[in-house]
Amino acid sequence: MKSSKYNYIVEDGDGVVFYNGITHGSFRINHQNRHAYETIINHPDDNYESFKSFIDKMLIEGFVIDDSVSEEDLVMQKYAALKRSQDYTMMILPTYECNVRCWYCIQKHANMWLSDEDVERIKRRISKVLETEEIENFQISWFGGEPLLAYNRIVEISEWAIGLCDKLNKKFYANITTNGTLLTKERIEKLRQLGVVHYQITIDGDKLTHDEIKVLGMNSAFDTSVANIAEIAKHTPCILRFNYTKENLKPDLIISDMKSRLPEEIRKNIKFLIYKVWQENGETVDLREVHRLANMAAEAGFQPSFESVGMCYSDQKYFDCVFPNGRIGKCDNADPNSTHVCGVVGDNGEIIWEKKNLSLLDVFDPEAKATECLECRYLPICWGPCPMKREPMLQKYGEVRCVYANKDKEIREYILNSYHNALYQKRAHAANNISVLDCNE
Repeated sequence: MKSSKYNYIVEDGDGVVFYNGITHGSFRINHQNRHAYETIINHPDDNYESFKSFIDKMLIEGFVIDDSVSEEDLVMQKYAALKRSQDYTMMILPTYECNVRCWYCIQKHANMWLSDEDVERIKRRISKVLETEEIENFQISWFGGEPLLAYNRIVEISEWAIGLCDKLNKKFYANITTNGTLLTKERIEKLRQLGVVHYQITIDGDKLTHDEIKVLGMNSAFDTSVANIAEIAKHTPCILRFNYTKENLKPDLIISDMKSRLPEEIRKNIKFLIYKVWQENGETVDLREVHRLANMAAEAGFQPSFESVGMCYSDQKYFDCVFPNGRIGKCDNADPNSTHVCGVVGDNGEIIWEKKNLSLLDVFDPEAKATECLECRYLPICWGPCPMKREPMLQKYGEVRCVYANKDKEIREYILNSYHNALYQKRAHAANNISVLDCNE
């Protein structure tokens, strides 16, 4: 046996977290036990008789592997699985308009909407992929702007896609990212019928803070959105995403406002995603308050979760992002009029790229010359820069480079987030795909 070269040990307060990048197995121990555990994992054969039960667990978790196992093969297997070659996802932004204007939003709320002609192109593209590729599952991801401003387009395209999937014996499902203010009981039920199995709805703090950011005329945007979350969570999982800054990080008020509006019996269906606003300097945020908020959410029966690193969804083998002007790109963060969004759907459903689309090259493509990524010990966690960042690198340097100024520090935060995500999920008695071993118990 041998230890995995993708084992990481990171400081976490008064302890250290052991983490494996391929399996995402993790456990935490006290500082004084670190050397002993490192020695056992690094020399499993020498210690097997004395620590058989523990080393057997380490084999399951991937910290220890058989001598015959190639970790390069394991990395490629994981990469292939993440590419989801049997799934096709189309992200559709039916409009850039929004009924609220959050200060941190990255989108430019232009008066741009899908036309009838754009809808026909979308249908041609979906038909082409589903009829010619070995696809088992088709997903539409509704985004914007506020997609529910184009509710009729959502209904139109969804009904058509469901009919096609039924005809071709493909599974159809959808998700939607929305501010939640334009939902009604009738729309929630209709969207359920249209295959929406997952929502993401943002809150910006407690009620007072949220309503200062999302202004909804005479009504409370917070009350409206959270009431709709309560209706959704009766039968459909929902991410309640809290975008935090140092100003709105008020755990007691936030949890109190949510508990008073979201019945205890539905909270197991609500993932409470704690996400730093991208403009916020992380050094100014009190992380103790972030984790206090997560602990309070778990105690209240929600599923706390933090941002974690991984392959970008736009890196999936079959992924298209359709912008409100009908053009195609690989990233929803791109300007729809930029060179990043350089595709149009042709008459036969194929995408016609107006220039060589460098964002289609992944870190394993020889043309990407991503040597730095391929040799990095964090490869199975990070998978390299996202498509939007790869393209300008290739244009400027002729190769893909690391995006992190301080790689060890920034990846450390993602590792700890992943560990704590698993821990909070375990505490909330939710479905958990990441094994957690607490060696202090």
